Amino acid sequence: MRAIRFNVEAGILRDLEDLIAQQNAESAAEPGRPRVRLAATPQEIAQAAGVMTEAFVRNQDKAWLAWMQPEDVRRIRAGDVVQAEQKLCRVIHYLLQAALRTGGVVVIETAQEDEASTDGPRAMRGAALRTLPVAVAARSGLMHELFVGGHAALRAYGLRRTLAAQKASTALKRATEAMRVREGVPERCILGGMVCVRPDHEQKRVASRMSRPFQRLADLHGLHYLLQSSNPDRNDSRVFKRFGFRHSGEFYYGASKFNSVGPYLVKLMIRDPVPIPSR
Repeated sequence: MRAIRFNVEAGILRDLEDLIAQQNAESAAEPGRPRVRLAATPQEIAQAAGVMTEAFVRNQDKAWLAWMQPEDVRRIRAGDVVQAEQKLCRVIHYLLQAALRTGGVVVIETAQEDEASTDGPRAMRGAALRTLPVAVAARSGLMHELFVGGHAALRAYGLRRTLAAQKASTALKRATEAMRVREGVPERCILGGMVCVRPDHEQKRVASRMSRPFQRLADLHGLHYLLQSSNPDRNDSRVFKRFGFRHSGEFYYGASKFNSVGPYLVKLMIRDPVPIPSR
């Protein structure tokens, strides 16, 4: 199967892979031999989309339930998640594919299914999306957006909710960009995207393993790190403060009659690079 070509600065990508390898070596003795790596094939991107979908739906993440049909939300809350996951997975898969063109990388965490084994099958426990400085300026392909992204969104949300979701997403991007300019953060920075852990693998430091190499990368290259905390029921500023992020602003997301769960605050966060002492 063909490998993915990342649109990321060569030095940034090389150092990220080195940092991930160092972390994997440090965690090799932990239960399950946890390992982080970049999703490198279309099949792995699809698997990552499935992991993200499972986490969002089963944790009832408002950011992703917001634009689903009310009957889908009712089924999810009643424990019937299969149909909703099928619909949403198409949307998330498209978003991951589109992000790859504009500096996106998908990182996955896996562990041995049998913790006593050293070479048995591995289970994907988490996946995350990050956007890094690009090698070549690019935009998402219009045809891919219309015929893949648009088709997936229409099947998941319907026309009116798709348009409302697009409007809300655009407004959030503008708010984040305004925060970046206000804080004097250069365009060349790291953007945090989705970080998802399968519900049956929470509290195992999966999210931390997927995130720390990017924090170290930011410090190594003197890059600011921006993210949006879009699940206020599960995360708040204290969660990210441990990783060096500070609260910089808020955005009232999804103020639309087509929002099936109601609008809520998204917290905008910044992590300033920490200088690495010279040897």
